Amino acid sequence: MTCCTYKCTQGRDCPIRKQRMEATNQAYIERGRVADTDPYAETVGSVKALCAWLTFVAIAGLIFWAWGK
Repeated sequence: MTCCTYKCTQGRDCPIRKQRMEATNQAYIERGRVADTDPYAETVGSVKALCAWLTFVAIAGLIFWAWGK
């Protein structure tokens, strides 16, 4: 199997083939990575979402409690 533009006789030890395979492997490794995000921003967003849900549940609970009386 030749991988170069010239007649390569090294087969699997061809340096160009190794370089191409390394680049392909690196692309597969990096494809699933998520970009680095700021942990503080994620925490603040999570706390805000939690507060929103707790507010919603509290209002729904008050409505059901008032309706039950």
